[in-house]
Amino acid sequence: MLTDETTKNFIKYFQLSYANTPELMAQVHKIRYDVFCSELGLEKGCPKDVEADEFDSHSYHYLLQHRPSQKYAGTIRIVLPPSDHPELITPIEKYCLDAVDQNIINISQLPRGSFAEVSRLAVPADFRKRAGEAGKPYIVGSTPKNTSEQNGRSNFPHIAIGLYLAAASLFTLKDLKYIFVMVEPRLARSMRRIGLHFEQMGDVIEYHGKRAPFYITPELLNEHLSPEVNNLYEHIKGEVRKGLSENHNPSSLAS
Repeated sequence: MLTDETTKNFIKYFQLSYANTPELMAQVHKIRYDVFCSELGLEKGCPKDVEADEFDSHSYHYLLQHRPSQKYAGTIRIVLPPSDHPELITPIEKYCLDAVDQNIINISQLPRGSFAEVSRLAVPADFRKRAGEAGKPYIVGSTPKNTSEQNGRSNFPHIAIGLYLAAASLFTLKDLKYIFVMVEPRLARSMRRIGLHFEQMGDVIEYHGKRAPFYITPELLNEHLSPEVNNLYEHIKGEVRKGLSENHNPSSLAS
């Protein structure tokens, strides 16, 4: 459960950064390498300290920095194919489209630039060292006894929540109609408990584990955010807004 104290601790211990320089993108790729290649073994053949793919070129990337240590505590990307490049797609379109029930949402019929996909959420192991979290790429929904222990480092329970709220902030600031994600159904249920009300739109398949396609709309987001969650969301949205500009060009940073 998020509280007003959660928002205070988040602001005290963490800083959201838009990865808008080559140096910050190197941190994004390093975290993803450490989690997805070295730790979890989900991606093979990655160059040293670099986990990257074709979708990075049309994505927004965010980092969460732990203020006391200055280390990066997590990253997330929002894949947003631009309307003027129909050849650019999302991971769900390339790998998981057969799992999507077209009677719920027919992605192929949606205007390009009206939807995005959240993916590559990664939290380094040093920030997940709590009971039951070994080998998991994110944390959602659990609360330790002391959230201030170790300067909020390994005991802060809402790193992934902050990153998902960054994605939700970009979603609303860009006036998108849908945002998609491939997650385990139990993670979707956890996100519902904090007000991110994702709806399932297809079957569970084997995709880096048992995952299903989910979506959220602006209406679902606005309807279910509690006042406590909304406080944190508004803070994070302010940070996301600072990083946006009309001339943003993700492809210039992806390499």
